[in-house]
Amino acid sequence: MKIRTGLLILCSVLVAAGCTSQSRPVVGNMSVAQRSPEEAWQERQRLFADMKRWRLKGRLGLQLREEGWSFGINWLDRGNGRYDISIAHATGVLMAMVQSTGSRVSLRAADGKVYQDTSAERLLAKHLGLNFPLNHLRYWVRGIPVPGVRIDAIQLDAQGRPSILQQAGWSIKYPTYKGKGVTALPARIDLERAIEQVKARLAAREWQTKF
Repeated sequence: MKIRTGLLILCSVLVAAGCTSQSRPVVGNMSVAQRSPEEAWQERQRLFADMKRWRLKGRLGLQLREEGWSFGINWLDRGNGRYDISIAHATGVLMAMVQSTGSRVSLRAADGKVYQDTSAERLLAKHLGLNFPLNHLRYWVRGIPVPGVRIDAIQLDAQGRPSILQQAGWSIKYPTYKGKGVTALPARIDLERAIEQVKARLAAREWQTKF
């Protein structure tokens, strides 16, 4: 039960977008039609690496073996490892809050208890019984790979956005995007970690970004 609770809370951090509100960056003089998918992909990674702030809101459907759940998520990321993540039950009741100052992470459970550590992954493993790459999710939810971590496989669409990404033991699929061009954000994400029989489908009602 402890591991399942951890999966419910942390997998809820994975959410994609259904509608977007973005401060548009300058993407250069070359139009999307003139670029190859590989050129657009490189531009996308460069722009997203410089993203100053973003917020996503939405819902997650999670399946662990034969059981399933649904949750709401609100993630505000201020860059430099600073973020506030609230996870709510389908009824709207707050289940947990994860906060990071960039140097320290805290987890506030539904019962009011607060746990702290300098590592989000260690905090989650210790108090939720779950080894989960929370820091990787900051990149995956935006449709980019984690820098410095080997990419096992990737497929790009015609606009240079990933349709399939395999990294760190996870398979991440991006069937739809909201918007066009290199700054489009995922409208849905399907994630799977076969070794733990975990699947998740994420859809968001709102994306806000500032480059």
